[in-house]
Amino acid sequence: MRDAFLLSVRLHARWFIEAFGAEGRRAGPLGPRRLAVLLILFPLFLLLQTIHWLGFLLDELFFSGWRSVEIHQPLFISGVPRSGTTFLHRTLARDTASFTTFHTWEALFAPSVSERKLFGMFAALDRLLGRPLQRLGDTITRRVTGGFAHIHEVGLQAAEEDYLTLLPAGGCFILVLAFPASKSLWLLGRLRELPDYERTVLLNFYRSCLQKHLYVNGSGRRLLSKNAAFGSWLPELAESFDDSRFLVCLREPGGALRSQLSSIRNGLVFFGTTAASDHVTHEFQVSLEHVYQQLREQRRCLPASRFAVVDHSQLQNETQTAITATLRQLGIPLTDALQRVLEDAAREARDYGGSGHVHSPLSEAEVPQPDLVSIYREILEPPAGSS
Repeated sequence: MRDAFLLSVRLHARWFIEAFGAEGRRAGPLGPRRLAVLLILFPLFLLLQTIHWLGFLLDELFFSGWRSVEIHQPLFISGVPRSGTTFLHRTLARDTASFTTFHTWEALFAPSVSERKLFGMFAALDRLLGRPLQRLGDTITRRVTGGFAHIHEVGLQAAEEDYLTLLPAGGCFILVLAFPASKSLWLLGRLRELPDYERTVLLNFYRSCLQKHLYVNGSGRRLLSKNAAFGSWLPELAESFDDSRFLVCLREPGGALRSQLSSIRNGLVFFGTTAASDHVTHEFQVSLEHVYQQLREQRRCLPASRFAVVDHSQLQNETQTAITATLRQLGIPLTDALQRVLEDAAREARDYGGSGHVHSPLSEAEVPQPDLVSIYREILEPPAGSS
């Protein structure tokens, strides 16, 4: 934890200083919105992270049992962005008897055991009063996230990406929208290019967050993790969690890139970094290509019992059949409760992806290269020896 704290201090200081440098000012000109982000919002963000670090310290003093928690056969949902990972994750998360996963409030506001215990006391009181605090929190969250909610449903009780637990350590990829000139943040989308020390510290910190979650919410259930931004992390995750399972969502590269660029537009506006749009587009292209290559490598290296693939179109058109097949391939029991969940998801699939959000067409320079399309098709091929 000490190494993660020191790394966090260094990274956050670097991003702040870089924002006032020449490249930082080009990416985010210092107008009123940008200055408000840097001088008001960012200090509040740092205050929240400081509270988390205090929680981590209290964990060592009062809840050190988290260190002995074993993470047995976790299921990681990842792949390429905008490929159905959220739909798949929230579908499986409904089976609360089989799976445990992070919720938004846990990932953002209570990554430590100490904070979970404190929030648990407040939540119990809130329930007795008719949940006024929960409703207020959901309202504030929706307003803060603004136009992002119609792309990715937001709510404090919603199952959420656990890469948000990496915010205290400076390891959350989404921060590229706030600091697009930071090279270290972009490397989070190409993990192997990150310095060895930083990569090791982040992976160890992430493991500790998962152990703490299971310490509080495990109860014999399988850990369910979802993060499309972990597409390039799969080799390290497969090594670190040697009995893990990976359920990988894919999408045709052009559609994935188009949807990804569309989904971040509001974020750039919010952080005052729209001037970096071209640079952001290029970096997302590079990251997407890297992810496809890493997925192909893992498809070749990992046995079929650990690595299953489902395509975006299958999730839309063959929901129950596609998910059932991948779970069976990974050896995950299909309980009666889980089968009912999948039946419900199949009925709801018609609405999946139908937000009405209009994607801008890709420019000629943005269109994925043919070899990337070939990699995508290769990953979709059934593993050797499968029927």
